[in-house]
Amino acid sequence: MSDEKNESKKANQDLPLGLKVLITGFVGGLFWGIIWYVAYFFNFTDVGPNLLWKAWTLGSWSEEATGQWIAISLLAILSIGVAFFYRYVFAKITSMWAGVGFGALLWVIIFYISNPLFIGLDSVPDLSGITIVSTLSLFVCYGLFIGYSISYEYEMEKYTGT
Repeated sequence: MSDEKNESKKANQDLPLGLKVLITGFVGGLFWGIIWYVAYFFNFTDVGPNLLWKAWTLGSWSEEATGQWIAISLLAILSIGVAFFYRYVFAKITSMWAGVGFGALLWVIIFYISNPLFIGLDSVPDLSGITIVSTLSLFVCYGLFIGYSISYEYEMEKYTGT
């Protein structure tokens, strides 16, 4: 039993940092995209993961569950790029606050700066309070997940010298 545990631990340490970042980004995007959809489904937010489709007029399918799940899949893929961006820009910052700030920055970029791109998305002052709080919380948790995971792996790679 101990040998299996050591082999599993050794296999995890053998993965290059780039692959760990890729996995972290994909899993983070998938997990937090699903949480976002659950929050949307239970009316904690008026904006779901299908926000990605609001930049184009695509038809009614983008508002249905199919559109939400395809958007979650796309979020998982886009999240890989976000994770690599974090790795190359912020990975040396070991504080959890860097990830929290990164998530809040992503929220500001999407809901304030990119807002004119999304057809039918109200401006932030016009959004309901629960939508603002819910989406901001989701983005902060997403940023914390990405940031802390990547910074941890970066530090472990420096520490172990692999």
